[in-house]
Amino acid sequence: IMHSQSSAASIRLTSKPCRHPRAPEDEPKNKILRGESTTTESRLNLIAHSIKDQFENVETVYEGNSATYEITTDCGHDASVISEDGTLVCNVKVEFEDASGNNATVTVECKDLKLSKNIRECIQNLAAAAGPVHA
Repeated sequence: IMHSQSSAASIRLTSKPCRHPRAPEDEPKNKILRGESTTTESRLNLIAHSIKDQFENVETVYEGNSATYEITTDCGHDASVISEDGTLVCNVKVEFEDASGNNATVTVECKDLKLSKNIRECIQNLAAAAGPVHA
């Protein structure tokens, strides 16, 4: 399909390639459509989605270049730290230096130290992988 759209046969008499669907003529052709979010906001959303994939109950609060995630789970590595109602609460705070989305600081407060360490490492690796590539 891609080849047929760029071939000479697909060019109309107006000498413009056939495009389906057509973009409005007043928009620049090289404009990349993105939401109004910054790089930091998109990375905080990525982290939120990743945490929600791992844990059933996650509440997220965004504040500028940072976000707080409250994870409530019914399991942990250390059964002695689970509360009477059978839940374990971990609070995660991710702070970026600025809107560029570089240099994340991750803090995790959780009674289960092993779970806390795993969450922190996962988010730090995710933030590093989403960052710019340095040669």
